[in-house]
Amino acid sequence: MTGKWTPGPWGWFGYAGGIPEVYLATTHSGRRYVMGFKRWGMKGAQPQFQPEGRGLVDASKLLQFEVGDRSVRGVEEARKNGSVYRLDIRGIDCPDARLISASPDLAEALDEIMNYQGGADSALDDPYIVERARAALAKAKGEPA
Repeated sequence: MTGKWTPGPWGWFGYAGGIPEVYLATTHSGRRYVMGFKRWGMKGAQPQFQPEGRGLVDASKLLQFEVGDRSVRGVEEARKNGSVYRLDIRGIDCPDARLISASPDLAEALDEIMNYQGGADSALDDPYIVERARAALAKAKGEPA
């Protein structure tokens, strides 16, 4: 990959208890930061998204957690649910957040397709390339790979 971005895969991580922190990082190399949020003024910083196009929603209401019931969304719901005993973040339940974290996978898959050197065959005839493209798109859509 010749892009200048941080190599993927990426994911949303952090901790929603104590001093909350949300960040985008690699899932390899010791979680190298891609995007963080810095405090600005007296209010804490966190990303906001428009999951349904009806105004911005704080990420704290969209967080998914590493442990416990996988259907739990947001800090308030996690604190009410006994199965979520740690507030370690595994993702943000929003299409835009999923697309952001999947962007290096999508870029690499597209790069493989565009630079395919398979002779007369199409890149889509190569099962490895097709599977990587499918997995990247599934990640962006929040579906199982």
